Amino acid sequence: MKRTTKRAPRRSRRFRRPRAELLGSLYDSVREGVYIGTFDSDNGTTLGANPHLKLMFGFAPEEPDDAVRPFSADRFVDPRARDAFITQLRRDGAVSDYLLRLRRTDDSSLWVEVTATLHVATGMDGFRIDALVRDVSERRKLEDQGRDLSHQLSQAEKMAALGQTVSGVAHELNNPLATILTWAERLAARSVDADTKRGLETILSESERAAKIVRNLLTFARKRHTTRALVDLNGIVRETLALRAYDQRVSNVTTLEALASGLPQMFADPHQVKQVLLNLIINAEQAMLTANGRGTLIARTWYDDANEMVLLEINDDGPGVPEEVQTKIFDPFFTTKAVEKGTGLGLTVAYAIMQEHGGQIRVGSTSESGASFFVSFPAAVGARRPAPAPAQASPPLTAAGSAVLIVEDEPALASAVADALRDAGYRVDRAADGEAALECVEATVFDLVICDLKMPRLDGPSFYRVLCERKPALARHVIFVTGDVAGTDSERFLTETGCRWLPKPFRLNDLLRAAHEVLG
Repeated sequence: MKRTTKRAPRRSRRFRRPRAELLGSLYDSVREGVYIGTFDSDNGTTLGANPHLKLMFGFAPEEPDDAVRPFSADRFVDPRARDAFITQLRRDGAVSDYLLRLRRTDDSSLWVEVTATLHVATGMDGFRIDALVRDVSERRKLEDQGRDLSHQLSQAEKMAALGQTVSGVAHELNNPLATILTWAERLAARSVDADTKRGLETILSESERAAKIVRNLLTFARKRHTTRALVDLNGIVRETLALRAYDQRVSNVTTLEALASGLPQMFADPHQVKQVLLNLIINAEQAMLTANGRGTLIARTWYDDANEMVLLEINDDGPGVPEEVQTKIFDPFFTTKAVEKGTGLGLTVAYAIMQEHGGQIRVGSTSESGASFFVSFPAAVGARRPAPAPAQASPPLTAAGSAVLIVEDEPALASAVADALRDAGYRVDRAADGEAALECVEATVFDLVICDLKMPRLDGPSFYRVLCERKPALARHVIFVTGDVAGTDSERFLTETGCRWLPKPFRLNDLLRAAHEVLG
């Protein structure tokens, strides 16, 4: 008896044809790129590319499939990424959601995720690859923005914490500097021999140098005294480059300007903006000279109309900034320079100034194009009231017996200031803190009070508030001196009172001028 085998029913041509049509429809309409082709060490050959893949890379739908080669060498922004992609594909036979940065036909870049399978291509060189390609550029952009925001918040927190610490340190340094400067100035004014006078002049200049360093240290405290006005970024760029022109010329650094015309003005502190630019330019010069002994620096400005920002790029052709350094480059005291060439504060100061101005600063770098620093300022949309400026007045005059109370907890500084005021014709009393000062003003009539802000027992602001209640006329004749106006409370207090103030260390003539103005 002949045995028969039961076979599975064969699919009819009528069944297979609709299925093929369905697959074809899916291939044409799916919102992901579909690629089928060969893949070798060169560029390979495209066997199939669906319409969405063509659209993704900037090809017209009617262009032939073999014109689309998303994995050819010229499509990779980083050639090393192609080698890594091929290596993993050959090793594992497949990849899933593999992130690549590729180029479109117009040379713009896009981020894609690739899910692919590798097959041995019978009768062909290399391998066959079946791949799904997904455009994730928008998602990547949002992720980058999120990381940038997180970094900015972290940086701002570090700056705020360090700013508070530095404010205290600066105050402690400025008090002895003020004492040294004041006594040196008084001694230098006396009749002394030439060697002594030269030594005192050296003390004066070095004290002022130290004070400048302290002020620079304080600059990165987020809340600090600024004087803002409507300024032209192009003008500040030209002025800053002019300051570096001689050094650049003798150091073989060439500067090119690409400054956009018709830039909107910014509401900014011109001196602080110049400080940002100087820090960036000097950093670029040092990088180029260290690496190559020469270089080319490009300063470029433009206007971002969509975000209403005025932008500046400082580009150099030096060695660039390594990726692992870019995340730390704005951290306080971080530097890759030799000890004698950098303190690690220059870019920190620049970062703080940009934050204070509501702007941004970032670094972009590759080994091929050197380093680029980008700064962006909000375009001016109105005017804001600036913070009070340090006291400036007409030339000093002698006092003809006006009574002055010095409220200062540094005895050496108080003594030097008292002697200078007496020499100018003032009658002087001293108090070591606010409580002692209140006892003095109750017992004696004064024409002027010179008061420190930070003192034990009763500080300057507390003393002033009581003085406003008890002696309102005298409260209008107060000059504050302070080693730190970077703190939020100090700056707000000085702004609210409208009183004259001098930053420590100060020159005696500046104090005498301020006293004359307040009394006049």
